[in-house]
Amino acid sequence: MSTVQALWRELLAGSREGRRRWPSVSALAGELGVPVSTAHRSLGHPDEIGAVSISPLEGLVVLDPYRLLLLFAAHRHLQRDIVSRVWVAAPVAEVEAAIGADRGCVLGGFSAVVAHAGRNRIADYETILVYGDAHLDEFRATLPGEGTEVLVAEADRWLGRYGRFTTYAQAFADLFCLPGWQAARFVDELDAREVAARDEPVLLI
Repeated sequence: MSTVQALWRELLAGSREGRRRWPSVSALAGELGVPVSTAHRSLGHPDEIGAVSISPLEGLVVLDPYRLLLLFAAHRHLQRDIVSRVWVAAPVAEVEAAIGADRGCVLGGFSAVVAHAGRNRIADYETILVYGDAHLDEFRATLPGEGTEVLVAEADRWLGRYGRFTTYAQAFADLFCLPGWQAARFVDELDAREVAARDEPVLLI
C-alpha cells in the first residue's frame, strides 16, 4: 500500500472511531512517521472533492468519510501487494482459524468484513486474504479451484496499528479490487456509508 493510501486509511479508521479532527496535517504526519510534505500531497485530492478540510483555524477535518472511502477504493491496487496465492484442501473456517492464531498475520478481505460486521449474511466465499507470512504447512496443497484459495499479501509498515484484521475501510477497498462474484456481492451489499463512519457529519462552524 502506498503512503498516500495509508494516510487515507488512518483518516477513515479515525472516522469509524468517532475521531474526525486533527490539529494539523503535521500532527497526522507525525502519528504515522511520514514527511509532512507527503501528508500534504496525499490530502490534495480529498480536499478537492470536499472529503476533508484543511485550515489554520480548524486544522484537518474529515468532512465526508464516505467520499474518502470511495476515493480509497478507486485508487487501491491490491494485486500489486499480493506475493503468492495457494489453494489448500481445507474449508475456509478452518484456514481462517489457523491464520488468525498466527500473531504475525493480519486477515483482510472477506474475513475482515465478517469480523467487523459480526456475521456473514451476504455470501459464502472461498478466498482468504492475509497480510504477512502465513504459515500453511499444516494444510495439504490442492489444485486451483478446489478447497480454499489463500492470497498472501505484503503488509505495509503501519498495518499492525489496527489489530488482527484490516480496518473495515481497507477490507471494503480490497474487496472492491478482487475479481469474482463473491467480492462483487460483498461490495454491493455493504453500506459504504456505514463502513466509512457511524457518526454524523462534522460541520465547520
